[in-house]
Amino acid sequence: MKHIIFATFAAALLAGCSGNDVDFEPVTFSDFVTGSTGNSDSGVPLGQGDTDGQVDSGGGINTDVASDDDRDTNTMGFVAGDLTAVHRNGQTFLVWSESGAGVDYHVYRHTSPINSGNINAAQRLTDRWGPLGQNTSVNRNATDDAPANFVISDGGQPLADDQGLFVHTTSGSQQGGAYYAVTSVVGGREDLTVIAGNNATTEPVNEFSSTPRPVQIVSENGGRGRIYTQFMDYSQWNPTHSGYAYNFAVALPADYDPQRRYALRMTLHAFGESHKFVEQTEFDWPVIQLFPSDPGTRFGTVHSWWYGYARDHNYRTQGSIPRSGAIENFTEQRVLASIDFLINDSQFSIDSDLTHVYGHSMGGSGSLTYGMRYPSVFAGIYASEPMTNYATSPEFQDNFVSLWGTRDTNLPIVNNGRNNSAISDYDSNGSQPTRVWDWMNHQQQLINRRGDRFSYLMVDHGKDDRVIDWQTQGRPMAGVFTQARAGFSAAAVGGVGHNWLGFRSLVRNVFGFGFDDPQGWRYPKTLSFPGIHNSTGSGSLQPLNNGDDLHNTTIEWATPINNFHQSIVDSENAYEITFRSTALNQTADITPRNTNAFRPAVGATCSWSARDISNNRSVGSGNSTVDSDRLLTIRSVLILAASGTRLQISCP
Repeated sequence: MKHIIFATFAAALLAGCSGNDVDFEPVTFSDFVTGSTGNSDSGVPLGQGDTDGQVDSGGGINTDVASDDDRDTNTMGFVAGDLTAVHRNGQTFLVWSESGAGVDYHVYRHTSPINSGNINAAQRLTDRWGPLGQNTSVNRNATDDAPANFVISDGGQPLADDQGLFVHTTSGSQQGGAYYAVTSVVGGREDLTVIAGNNATTEPVNEFSSTPRPVQIVSENGGRGRIYTQFMDYSQWNPTHSGYAYNFAVALPADYDPQRRYALRMTLHAFGESHKFVEQTEFDWPVIQLFPSDPGTRFGTVHSWWYGYARDHNYRTQGSIPRSGAIENFTEQRVLASIDFLINDSQFSIDSDLTHVYGHSMGGSGSLTYGMRYPSVFAGIYASEPMTNYATSPEFQDNFVSLWGTRDTNLPIVNNGRNNSAISDYDSNGSQPTRVWDWMNHQQQLINRRGDRFSYLMVDHGKDDRVIDWQTQGRPMAGVFTQARAGFSAAAVGGVGHNWLGFRSLVRNVFGFGFDDPQGWRYPKTLSFPGIHNSTGSGSLQPLNNGDDLHNTTIEWATPINNFHQSIVDSENAYEITFRSTALNQTADITPRNTNAFRPAVGATCSWSARDISNNRSVGSGNSTVDSDRLLTIRSVLILAASGTRLQISCP
């Protein structure tokens, strides 16, 4: 019955995020975890208790953690057998034969052969979160398109149900030879008996620190459709939320040519969904597609909304709501790691300058988030009906509290990962420490961080949306983007509920993104772009609840691809860009964004001129001053429709 309820609920969520407004009560961890001990069958999160936890013989989560007092050197007859250890790409894969029902496992590592006499001197890799349960070879986050059990080598066979699995990521200080042992825990008591060649390795594993490489577990259509599993660093992860192993899918174009370089397009799924698997790139797009997963109710956990969750809180044993510690960007780390893998792996020919992300609903929320935080990765983003202030949306509050704690607690954040340099100042130890509910208020952060670099942001909302509600999430955004001086285009569409809005706000001649676009994304992240604000051809910054309000969708600018005129000049003391209106003549404020060399000093006075490119006639000139965020805004530039306007800026 429990499985039927989950399946029915997930179907309702899917319908709600796919265009049909559905009233529902969002699921939280408290719906799955009952009691403080988490040991009852009725309280088992379906997606936990394998690689991320302890499963007892009744199917519940065994939260007992063996302490030194619970260790027993007298064998109990449950010694794990046939332990093997294989190291590749910075990770060691440990596999053993499980002993039977009611047995959990601890994993040990030592630089010397492990025996019953020295095991207390070995490092217990499972110490922090407690022993592993049974069925650790089962991938609780697997979709129907992938093997139900883990595969640990490219194209290999899935592990058997009665095999145990643990993956250790080697740190820089651990390089060299290592030995492993696996012990059993029964009834909370650990058996420290070690039998070489049985539950302990007899030969050293030569380990080295390297960027882990995901394991390819599915390949279809000549390799154009693939699924990978990435095992995250268990020692740096919180596996009690959704494990530490995750699948993602990759699709290549039907006519994939390794001699050609392709844009990378990442698709983030909506609430209640998981990653999509396709046998080749969708819609004949000439791009490589990436489909990551953010496990949710379908897998017995709670979606992280593409961000993260508590770093130190044990969601199995300490209740569903974190009340102390920090919130870490776990999901962002692994999603960005999958992008790094694709870009750096020789199997894929990717132009990393053309990386972008899009999604709807929760997927749009993540897309907006990534564009605000990782401009070094994404050239631009498209978000259909995203969350913009998580504290004020009424529908999902219980979910958010399960992830991040209450708004009153407002826990600090930690943003780790290779791409975190742009946002490290906002960590708990940074120069501008920020709390999680403030960090997840994109309206506030866009304005507070207006001097930071953002990707180009294309965002749509429906004015009748009551799932991610228009009043608190969509209605303020044009005004917020304008205050932030961000590069953006947006559409607020009357009479539309929680529906996919189909790239409504795209400036197609510049970006090219729609389903019918044969060229794919074509705006490079190394090319600066304009923030366009207060254009007379745009809608209101205080929109009504009916009608359409479009912003910056009828202004294009010249680029190496959209080459109706000379492209952008971005030098130390000068900036030039050519605009053209695709409607009537209009005026707009222009702020150069994400410039490479053009970064005039705060307080500098710059001169500007605007000319009709058809005859070089002046259509405006003046001076402007660089503000305290080092942003320079040129007011009321005339943008011509028939020919176009060349804006030239010169600074001392």
